[in-house]
Amino acid sequence: MSFGELLRGHRRAARLTLEQLAELSGVSARALSDMERGRSRGPQHRTVTALADALALEEEAHKQFVELARTGRLRDHWTRPARLCELPRQVDDFVGRATDLALINELMSPDHAGGASPVGLITGSGGMGKTTLAVRAARVLRPSFPDGVFFIDLLGMSPRPATSQDALWRLLRALGVADEDIPDDVAGRSSVYRSKLGDKRALIVLDNAGSEEQVRPLLPADGSSRVLITARRVLAGLEGVHRHTLGRMSLPEATELLAGIVAEREASGEHAALAQLANLCEGMPLALRIIGNRLISRPKWDLTELANRLADEEHRLEQFKAGDLKIATAFAMSYEQLADDARRVFRRLAAIPGGDFDAAQAAVVSDMPLEATWDALDELVDLGLLFDGTDGRYEFHDLVRLFARTRLEEEESAAEREALTARTT
Repeated sequence: MSFGELLRGHRRAARLTLEQLAELSGVSARALSDMERGRSRGPQHRTVTALADALALEEEAHKQFVELARTGRLRDHWTRPARLCELPRQVDDFVGRATDLALINELMSPDHAGGASPVGLITGSGGMGKTTLAVRAARVLRPSFPDGVFFIDLLGMSPRPATSQDALWRLLRALGVADEDIPDDVAGRSSVYRSKLGDKRALIVLDNAGSEEQVRPLLPADGSSRVLITARRVLAGLEGVHRHTLGRMSLPEATELLAGIVAEREASGEHAALAQLANLCEGMPLALRIIGNRLISRPKWDLTELANRLADEEHRLEQFKAGDLKIATAFAMSYEQLADDARRVFRRLAAIPGGDFDAAQAAVVSDMPLEATWDALDELVDLGLLFDGTDGRYEFHDLVRLFARTRLEEEESAAEREALTARTT
């Protein structure tokens, strides 16, 4: 028997019309009609309770009524299109990253050997395309996960990151758990979440993670489900995860991406200018996307002229904006996460001439003890604002260096900048 049939039977036994039951329960007559006809097989728990009270059901009948509604609600979840934790729209002009995709696909495969469910972590600086890569991989892998692919933005770089408790609620609802069956505390929700994933083959994409504490309750135990995380931080405290750092695109890949974005301009005769623009973007997908979008929105712009404008280092960073896309915004989100000492080191590093530097040079320009400088440098590397080499030297991505210079000019006085220049010459 369906919930609708049971509701209709109880209503008739109580000699009530739809309108009378609506008045007693506070549920509209139209909603009651939809339930009885099977258009709404599983109403919310509070609605079912109100109906049971209005029908004056005895204990056993009340229990059966509530349980049948719950069964219908869960069945309805799996037969209707998913509405929670859906993957975001993917870009049609995705190119390159073949090696990165192959590594992720191998790790996330349900056939991957091992005990605990593998967890993949894609790290890298802002603008490197971590989310785009994760979404692409998830769509490719979707056929391997018949129980669903679920995506959630943890807002790790925002002033108010998503809490583990809220993320678990959304994931549990997406997995078909009724609202009233979700525990109130993180530990309880995490336990139900792992139990639900235990016999499923699902892929969970946790985008833009901010900390280990935020992520740990969202990791499954044993089973065939998989988790793919993206984060700017390296999340060094997470145990047993497979890390992959996403670096710059090669110049051929970057040129191909830019050419794909501006294809509608019919720029086939401008390959040299496209390559020059791609080179000035330093292999950063966000920068390439911004320049490509600017060219599309200004079809009469000359590619060579734009390349010449980007070559002017004094004003280059200003060119990387298209509508609400701004390269400086991506960097600023990381900068705002830094402690005061790390911010000081970051902006002052822009004053060091040359392509790289060591901790001793960083200590000189920041006017800080070496140990404190080491800590600040570690924080900058952790957030992807610096690259560290095996020989103890560090370097900026060129666009990040320009951003650091703007922070130096805006946050320190002319006298402070003059003294800094004197120390670096």
